[in-house]
Amino acid sequence: MKDLHIHIERGEYKKEWIDRFVAQAVKMNIDEINLLEHTIRIRDFHPAFKEAREYNLYQKRWFDGKEKQAHTLDEYKALIQQIRSEDYPVKVNFGLEVCWFEQHENFLRDMLSDGYFDYVLGSVHWVDNWTFNQRKYQWRGRDVNEIYRRYYEMSETLIESGIFDIIAHPDLIRCHGIYPDYDLADTYESLCKKAVQHGVAIEMNTSKGLGINEQFLHIAKAQGVTFTCGSDAHRPEDVGRGIKEVYDLINM
Repeated sequence: MKDLHIHIERGEYKKEWIDRFVAQAVKMNIDEINLLEHTIRIRDFHPAFKEAREYNLYQKRWFDGKEKQAHTLDEYKALIQQIRSEDYPVKVNFGLEVCWFEQHENFLRDMLSDGYFDYVLGSVHWVDNWTFNQRKYQWRGRDVNEIYRRYYEMSETLIESGIFDIIAHPDLIRCHGIYPDYDLADTYESLCKKAVQHGVAIEMNTSKGLGINEQFLHIAKAQGVTFTCGSDAHRPEDVGRGIKEVYDLINM
């Protein structure tokens, strides 16, 4: 079993911190892990957040707080080089979870063109530079149908970019229990066809449940997508959370 979505952001860039994630993977019978950082945690990627930072005061304050805690790409790669030289009982990969901004496609492609990372995950956390998933109250007065439409348009451009191996939590838009008034079946089918066409895996993320919703999963299976599993762990003790159950779901 593989857990390909694990964040290391709550600890220092030291082997002792990584060892704790590995130990939990062994405990959970996980054979392969992918440790990563959000691109907001890497200063070199901050130009991609320019419009999001300027969108409103809330987002400016959020970004400025993250900026103070960020590392450089060289610092992250130095840790990776150290860990890649270690002999662990599970396969340890390293990657990035990249916030997708359509207007910065070329910048993101250039930043990732060296193929340094084992897995690059793409995520739609921002709909046209607006953070939809941080606070439910921010949805008040907004056109839910239009937000969903743009979310899935951006998910498709993410896939079509050719930059990413995996699209992370592709129904994150449902995080606050707010739904459009139209059936999403055609939307899911279109996204799955694009994923198959471009060789991008769809993630079953267990941070809140067991991956994509039942309708989405049924359609994804019918379209023959490739799945990956990720706990979205931000602590060592959450590595492997729900992964076995998700493998069972995929293989039913």
